[in-house]
Amino acid sequence: MTISKTLTCVASLAAALWVPCALAADPPGAKPGDDALTCEQIYAQGAAESQREQEERNRKNDERRGELRATAALVTGALLTGGLSGTGPAAQKAAETQADKTMALAGTAPQSNPRKEYLRQLWTQKHCVKK
Repeated sequence: MTISKTLTCVASLAAALWVPCALAADPPGAKPGDDALTCEQIYAQGAAESQREQEERNRKNDERRGELRATAALVTGALLTGGLSGTGPAAQKAAETQADKTMALAGTAPQSNPRKEYLRQLWTQKHCVKK
C-alpha cells in the first residue's frame, strides 16, 4: 500500500471509531439523572443557576465600582494639585485604562450557561408549565 492509501485508511478508521463516541456524548450542560427530573426540580435547578449568575454579576459590578472609585479619587487628587508630583499623567493613564476596560466589557456578549440552556430544553421537552 502507498502512504496516501495508508493515511486514508487510518483517517477513516479513526473517524469510524470517533463518531459513535461523539453521538453518545451528553449534550453540554447535561448531568447524569437529568431525564428523571420532575418539572419542579428542573425549575428549582434553573432558578439556582440564575441565582449563581446574578451573584457573579453582582460581584463583578462591585469590583468595577471599586475600580471606578479609585480612578475617580486619583483624578480628583490630580485636579486639586494641578497635576503636581506626577499625579496628572498617572490620573490620565488610570482614566484611559478604565475607559478601555469599560469599552471591552461593553463589546462582549454575556456568556451562555450550558446547564441553564439544557434545563430550558428539558423543560420544553417535558412540556412543563409554571404553576
